[in-house]
Amino acid sequence: MFKKMILLLLFLPGCFQESTVDKRSVLIVGTNAGFVPYEFVDEKGKIVGFDIDVAQAIANKMGKRLSVKNMPFDALILSLKQNKIDLVIAGLSITKEKLKEVDMIHYHGDGETEFPLVFWKTIPNNIKSINDLKNMKNKTVSVQVGNIQEEFISKFDFLDIKPLAEISDLIMDIKYGKSIACVIENLVVERLKKNFQELCVLKIPLNSDERDFGHGIALQKGNTNFIRKLKDVINELKVGGFIKKMERNWF
Repeated sequence: MFKKMILLLLFLPGCFQESTVDKRSVLIVGTNAGFVPYEFVDEKGKIVGFDIDVAQAIANKMGKRLSVKNMPFDALILSLKQNKIDLVIAGLSITKEKLKEVDMIHYHGDGETEFPLVFWKTIPNNIKSINDLKNMKNKTVSVQVGNIQEEFISKFDFLDIKPLAEISDLIMDIKYGKSIACVIENLVVERLKKNFQELCVLKIPLNSDERDFGHGIALQKGNTNFIRKLKDVINELKVGGFIKKMERNWF
């Protein structure tokens, strides 16, 4: 009787689901779905975007099912280190600082040479560079927490830096005058302009030591076999034209 009950439970939907799933067959990808057009939630509530298409292609090449975990941007690297996810693909810029924490494989984009300082409707007449904000009453500049732009803008100690969770929060913050400006990646700003024509951009040049090396997929350090396999997959996607095709689709 006891054995029959065990067998019955094993075949009931949902029972022992966690223990029976072969995690080797699933690629768990961490992202932050508020970074149009890299990853965002569409009108149907589905996470879509350039990075999601790339992640699906990676999973297909590896013969795995894709599982996307949406989380705060500043929690991604920690989740990777804690082995909760297999990799991070979230429009991450490759920087020397990030490479101290994780391994990164380039998959898209050139290094940034400037960042856009984004204003709502108009750029004040007396603002020609970021240093001119010293003379403004409102010196608050918002930025998405945990990304390279936060690291960059924090170097200007005369500014009041306001870290926010999502790109949409940055737009609302400058729209309602809580911040005088925000800092967002160039490609993202160009996409946002299609929906927010009020956005005005002042380009802030980067010093050579502030530039990044394009966008990368983050992995745990030391996972040699997985890193080698992923490098081969990304190379196939580049050489085969898939990455270029997705760039045309999304950017």
